[in-house]
Amino acid sequence: MTATHAAPALRHPGLAEFGMLILLALVWGSSFLFIKIAVSNGVPPLTLATLRIGIGAVVLLTVAKLRGQAFPARTAHEGRPGGPALWARLIFLGIIGNSLPFFLIGWGEQFTPSQLAAILMAIIPLLVLILAHWMTHDEKLTAPKIIGVLSGFAGVVVLVGVDALNGLGAQVIGQVAILGGCLSYTCYGVNARRLPQMGSEMTVGIILGLGFLTMAPLWLILDRPWELAPSGNAIFAVLWLGLLSTAFGNWLFFTLMRRSGAAFASTNNFLVPVMGLGWGYFGYGEIPGVNAVVALALILLGLALPRLQPRRI
Repeated sequence: MTATHAAPALRHPGLAEFGMLILLALVWGSSFLFIKIAVSNGVPPLTLATLRIGIGAVVLLTVAKLRGQAFPARTAHEGRPGGPALWARLIFLGIIGNSLPFFLIGWGEQFTPSQLAAILMAIIPLLVLILAHWMTHDEKLTAPKIIGVLSGFAGVVVLVGVDALNGLGAQVIGQVAILGGCLSYTCYGVNARRLPQMGSEMTVGIILGLGFLTMAPLWLILDRPWELAPSGNAIFAVLWLGLLSTAFGNWLFFTLMRRSGAAFASTNNFLVPVMGLGWGYFGYGEIPGVNAVVALALILLGLALPRLQPRRI
């Protein structure tokens, strides 16, 4: 008889899950500040993306080893996840969750204002909501969920400015690339939930490691990293992004997704721009305007509405 390794049942988000969501947004919101520090001090974007993924993989795989988490088997064994099908899915997740979106979004932002890019990224929760409805049995569309996502999206539009929407249709190739990255992240979130039950650190570490392996050849050919001379601030920024934004952030996202679903975890895309403003205030003294307060209210309303639906008994 073959053992099954089904994903655990979802729990209704409580204080712990909302705390994790805010912490995740705080960590990922810091990325804007430290990416700016790194690329302004001698680290090209492709090098930064590759290094942070590599650092994240090393950290999480080391933690997984220390915690005694088993590496997936090369062939399927009773009581232990493994086999070619699982490895193929992990490779797929490594590409769509790291290599492909990092490349598409980074490339697309060369032609797209950052404000419009933030709005396009905020489409992710809506895409996840739709995809999860068709690909899972426990994340179905409901009216409160739809209204909540639309409210959160409106909050992001208010935050970055409605004028940013005027850029839609200009430099279409960049916007298509960013939307492709968003779709890639969306597919990652829904498909990662369907993995068999394994240690979170091991699972995310392998996904990051496989993403690193797919990026490394391009990185070595294009950036020739041995010729780079980053400053001390840039090195610190790379370590921050690798240890916190990538290792801890991806682990936290995966854990939150397993606990409360891909749709709920993806709503961090509404909070990240707000947290980015906070990091900008402390890092560069950038003072948020009234629109930030209105945006935060809309985003918090968007997060609260889906949680008001009656729990299933």
